[in-house]
Amino acid sequence: MEVVDAHLHLFKAVSEDYPRTVYPGMADAEMEVPAEELLEVMGAAGVDKAIVVPLGPQDEYLRDLQINFPGRFVGIGNHDPESKQIAEDLDRRIDLSDIQGIRVSRVDANASTADDPETYELFPLFQAMAERGLRVWFYSEPQQVELYEKVLELLPELVTVFNHSGFMVTIDNLAIDEYRRPHFTTDVPPPTLDLLARVAENPNTYVHFSGQYAFSHRPYPYLDMAPVAEALNNSFGAKRMLWASDFPWIRSEPGYPEQLALVDHLLPDISDTERDLIRGGTASSLFSF
Repeated sequence: MEVVDAHLHLFKAVSEDYPRTVYPGMADAEMEVPAEELLEVMGAAGVDKAIVVPLGPQDEYLRDLQINFPGRFVGIGNHDPESKQIAEDLDRRIDLSDIQGIRVSRVDANASTADDPETYELFPLFQAMAERGLRVWFYSEPQQVELYEKVLELLPELVTVFNHSGFMVTIDNLAIDEYRRPHFTTDVPPPTLDLLARVAENPNTYVHFSGQYAFSHRPYPYLDMAPVAEALNNSFGAKRMLWASDFPWIRSEPGYPEQLALVDHLLPDISDTERDLIRGGTASSLFSF
């Protein structure tokens, strides 16, 4: 079975041809992470394909990947908060770069679960995505996950992948570590596992097996994350788990093959079939390469 890296970042230096979001100290304007670099480390680790998420709502490099490396990459776009013509903008982005999903970090900054989900700020986006069969890449704080849970009651057909081991973190807890990686101050295991298990009751929800470096309080292989890995397996099962590297943040520490090996370190008792599903089978069932 093919091995698929289900979430990582590739990008060019900022230019007129390649505008992108800049993250000082982590992804400065002059920094580049080209596909050629990734393909070299993927080849050495035995990884066949990858799902690429840009740093912002700009899809120009995703377009290039589809043209220059057919069959190797799937693109997930980022939600564009400036978009006013939601359906038309989605169709334009699909035509430009063949995106198969959108990453979203909120539902509505001001709503509560007592409100009608159809009034939520981003409900029209979710509705348009459901109509187009686009996957939702969801990464947000607990209050927004609770709102999204209400959205899924109205749009249960939406396929949703909860990012980075299902952690629900706020930007207030984000720091950049000595390896220029994102790191969040949070409890491990997190107090939100019950909420994650609740949304996992929807069979169209999935979760990344990724991001351990950003939450762990211990060095590689992040053994304090083993209870989290078990909780994910209990709630979602291997058929709804997708291994991901979060490259390039892990390229020097712990390293790309080491990130892949976390499936074995943190879930040592799963079967070979389950291992293959997490390492690529699940992603291959969700996306068209």
